Amino acid sequence: MPPETLTIADPLDDERSQEVAEIVCPPTDEPIPERAGKLVVPGIPGECLHDGSLRGCGVTRYARSLSLELSTRQSRCSPNGDPDPTLARTPRDFHMPAIALHALSPARRPQNRRAKRDVRATGFRPDIQGLRAVAVLAVVADHVVGWPHSGFVGVDVFFVISGYLITGLLLREYERTGSVSFTGFYMRRIKRIVPMAVAVLSVTVCASYVLIQGRIRDVVNDAAAATVFLSNWQFARIGTDYFQLDKPPSPLQHYWSLAVEEQFYMVWPWLLLGLLLLGVRSLGWRREHARLVAGVAVGIITVASFGWALHETSAIAKVAYFSTFSRAWELGLGALIAVAAPRLRLGSRRVRVVLAWSGLGGIVAAVLLVPEGAGFPAPWALLPVAAAALVIAAGEGGQTAVPVLSNRVSVYLGEISYSLYLWHWPVAVLLVTIVPRGSALYLAVALGGTFALSAASYRWLEQPTRRADWFRWAHRVDGVRRRPTGLAPGWYRAVGLAVVVVLVAVVADVGVRAAEPTEHEVAPVVGVGRTAAEPGDCFGAAAVNPAHACASLNTGTAVTPLPRFALPDTGAAFDCFMAPSEALRTCDLGSEAPDAYRVALVGDSHAAQLIPALEPQLEKLNWRVTTFVGWGCRWFVPGPEVRNCRASLPAIQDRVTSGEFDLILTTSRRGTTTVAADHAEVMREAVAAGVRVIVVADNPEANRDAVECVGRVWFDVADGCGTRQVDAFDAPDPVAEAGRSVDGVDVVDLTRYYCAAAYCPSVIGNVVVYRDAGGHVTATWVRTLSPYLLAEVQQALAP
Repeated sequence: MPPETLTIADPLDDERSQEVAEIVCPPTDEPIPERAGKLVVPGIPGECLHDGSLRGCGVTRYARSLSLELSTRQSRCSPNGDPDPTLARTPRDFHMPAIALHALSPARRPQNRRAKRDVRATGFRPDIQGLRAVAVLAVVADHVVGWPHSGFVGVDVFFVISGYLITGLLLREYERTGSVSFTGFYMRRIKRIVPMAVAVLSVTVCASYVLIQGRIRDVVNDAAAATVFLSNWQFARIGTDYFQLDKPPSPLQHYWSLAVEEQFYMVWPWLLLGLLLLGVRSLGWRREHARLVAGVAVGIITVASFGWALHETSAIAKVAYFSTFSRAWELGLGALIAVAAPRLRLGSRRVRVVLAWSGLGGIVAAVLLVPEGAGFPAPWALLPVAAAALVIAAGEGGQTAVPVLSNRVSVYLGEISYSLYLWHWPVAVLLVTIVPRGSALYLAVALGGTFALSAASYRWLEQPTRRADWFRWAHRVDGVRRRPTGLAPGWYRAVGLAVVVVLVAVVADVGVRAAEPTEHEVAPVVGVGRTAAEPGDCFGAAAVNPAHACASLNTGTAVTPLPRFALPDTGAAFDCFMAPSEALRTCDLGSEAPDAYRVALVGDSHAAQLIPALEPQLEKLNWRVTTFVGWGCRWFVPGPEVRNCRASLPAIQDRVTSGEFDLILTTSRRGTTTVAADHAEVMREAVAAGVRVIVVADNPEANRDAVECVGRVWFDVADGCGTRQVDAFDAPDPVAEAGRSVDGVDVVDLTRYYCAAAYCPSVIGNVVVYRDAGGHVTATWVRTLSPYLLAEVQQALAP
C-alpha cells in the first residue's frame, strides 16, 4: 500500500503547510508504539513518531528553534507492516501535541547545499517575511517618525500577504483531504492572533487609565470592539462623528486592520468549502476543480469589492478606509495569487528576480507617492496591492535573489512584524503625554520601546502561545470520543502577566496623580458690566484685562479644568447640536418673558461653544436665544455638493429672516471650504429683512503641540504651552470677512483675550483654554469670557 502523506503545519504561520513527508510503516519487528510512523523528509535523516516522541527527529529550521504541529488522519500500521486501510481512511483528524524541533548541532546538520535547499523549500519563504518587514517598517516610520507620509500603505501589503497565505492553506488542505478542518483552521487563527492582541489591549487600557484618564471610557469602548474584531466599524463610525474628529487618535485605532482580516476569514473559508462541496455532490466535480472554483469565487468578490471601494471612496472616504467591503479586494488579490500559484512557477530565475524587484519598487513608490486623502483606498491602494502581489508571485517558482527581502534582519523583522504592528501605535500615541512629539527623545523612546517590546513579547509570549497545547484532547480507550483535559500548560504565566500589568498600572497612576497640578477653584461668572468692580479678579479672561493689573498671566500652579478632564469640558454647548443626517432641531434658552429680546444663534460647533458664555447672562438681559447649530451649519446658502446641514440651511434662512428675531448672532470655525461671498449673501438678505446681524470672529486655532503640551504628565503652567499667533490665524475666517464687507453687520473680535505679544497661550488665568486641536475651547474658559463677549455685543447694538 502506498505511504500516507503527512502535512507539516507550522503554528507560526498558517501558510507553512506543505506535503513534504510520508508516513511509512516500520518493520513489524521494531519495538515501537502501535500508532507510529516514520517521517521521511527529503535531505534529512531521522524519524518522528506519531506518539509525539522526538527520537531521531531530524526536521529543523536553521538558526532558531521552531515549533511544528504534525497532523494527519489517524493511521495505524497493520501487523504485516502496511498501513491499515480501514484506519487510514477514517475522517477524524488526529492532532499530535506540538513538537519542539530544535536546531541540530553542527555535527548533525546536513552538509550538502542541496539538502539545505530541500529543507528550506518545505513551505518557508523568506521573501514573504521580508515583505512583511517592509510593510511594518513603512507603517512604523509613518506613525512614529512622520515620514514617509504614505507609510500607511504597509497595511495594504499585509492584506495581500494574508489573502495569499490563508487561501493557499485552505486549498492545499482541500486538495489533500477533500475537506477543510474548520476546527483546525480557527484553532490556528486563535493561537496566532488572540494572545498578543489581548495582551496589547490589556496593557494599553491600563496605560490609558494612567495617562489619558479623561478619555478612558472611549478607550474601553474601543477595546471592547477590538476584542470581538469590530474595530473597523467602530472607527468608521467615529470617523463620521463630528465630536470625534478633532480628538487625539485612539491608542487602539490600528486594530481596525485586524478586524478586517478576521471578518474576511469568518466568511471566506465557509464560502469556499460550500461551493466545493456543492459542486462535488451536485455537479460531479473532482478535487482538481478546487482551484478553478476558488478562482472564480474570489475573482467575483475581488471585482465587486473594488467597484464598491471606488464608489464608497468618492462618497464617504472615512467609512471606505475602514470598511471590510471596500478592503476585501486587497485580500482577494492575494487569494488569486494563491489560486494561480501552480501556473505562476516561472522557471527562469532571472525573470523572477526582475518581477520581485519591480514589485518592491512599486511598494517604495506607493510609500512615497500615494495621497492620504482623496482616492484612497480606491483607486490609489491598487499600486501597493499590485506591487505586493508581484513580489509574492515572483517567488512561486523558487527563491528570488532579493537581498532586501531575504537577509536575516529582514526575515527576523518579518517574524516579529505582528508584534511590531500591535505595539507601535499605542506607544506612539501615549508617549506624547510624557515627552514632546517629534523630539529626539520621543523618537528614541518610541522606536526603541517599540522594538524592545516587540522582540520580548515575540520571544516570551507570541512564540510560546503558538506552541501551547491549548486544545488538548484525551481519547477514550476506543479512540473515538475525545474530551478536554483542562487548562493548558503555562496558563499561570498569562495570569501572572495580567496581575503584573494591573499592579504596575495602579502604582503608576498614584505617581501620575501626585505629579499633576492641583485643581484651581472655579470662580463664579461675572455679570455684564461688573468686570471693573472686581479689580482683583485674575481668573480666566480677566487675567488679560488691563483694568485688573494682574501681575502675571497665571498665578501659582493650579489649573482648571485638570488637563485630563479638558476634553469633556463642554458644559451644555452640544445638548442641541444637529448631527449630519438629523432634521432641523432647535432649543430655546433664557427669558420666557413675552417682551424678551429674541436672538438666533446660527453656526457650527464654534457657535455652539458660545452657549456656556451666553446662558448665564440671558435672564438678566431679558434675552431669549434660539439655537440653530449643527455639523456644517455655517450660515450660507449651500450648493448641491454640501452634505452636512444641507437640508436644514434653507429652512434656517427662512426662519431667521421671517421677522421672528431681533438679532442674528453667528460664527463658524475658520479654515472651512466656504469663502466670504457665500456668507455675505445671506447676511444682506437678513439686513434687508430688518434683522440686526453680529458676527463673532472665530477664536484662534491651537496646534496639536500646544494641546499635547498641556496634557503631559509633568505639565506645569510655567511651561509656556501655546501657539504662535501667526500659526493660530493661518486659516482664514470667511464669516468674519463677510461681516466686515456687508453694511449693517457688526463684527465682535475677542482676539485680545486669547493672544498677546504674538503668542496665544494654552492656559490663561489658570484656566485651560482649548479642549482639542480643532480650536474648540473649554466651557470653563468661555464662561470667563462671558461678560466681555456680552459687553461687546451690547456695544454693537447701541444706537
